[in-house]
Amino acid sequence: MDIPELRGWLLRQPRPTTVKVVTLDDQHHEVSIDPGVSWMALAQSIHALSPDRIEAYDKDGKVLRAVRPLEATAGPEHIGTAAPLVLPPGSDPQAVLLLHFADLLAGAYRHSTEVAFERLVGLFEAVNARSESLERSLDTTHKLLRRAYQEQIDAEPPAEKGDLLQEMVQGFVSATQHAPNGNGNGAPNGKAG
Repeated sequence: MDIPELRGWLLRQPRPTTVKVVTLDDQHHEVSIDPGVSWMALAQSIHALSPDRIEAYDKDGKVLRAVRPLEATAGPEHIGTAAPLVLPPGSDPQAVLLLHFADLLAGAYRHSTEVAFERLVGLFEAVNARSESLERSLDTTHKLLRRAYQEQIDAEPPAEKGDLLQEMVQGFVSATQHAPNGNGNGAPNGKAG
């Protein structure tokens, strides 16, 4: 099993949270998988350990799958050299050839679809992680602005409560004193209009 095949094995759903590697010299290694991990780098690290057996575990410690990389052969989802076409006795050679071609074509579509969906899931996870990061950053910015506004309000000297009311009353009184005939309503001879 080479590094891209190992990466594909790791990326299968459900994805593991821990991988245990048993090397050829019977050493046991446990690799934890953090969110946002580079699956290619993880596959390279595991491959560098020269594993004899690789076990994938979920968050509860249950085995999801296991593989012996040295014994792993390319399955139908891998496209390589095609197996030689063997005709059963008494069969139509053209029909067998057509079926064989259909199998090869289906395998190619299966492989490309799996790779496309693996990359799509990886892209979605990256976008989701970025969105979460931006939301946390925005929330932190809001908190900082709120704190700065509150500090600015707290730093201003407290105004006297009656200042505005006192100014309004003084303005009203001065306006009534300066009214014609001094009666305060602005109408001549004290008659309201």
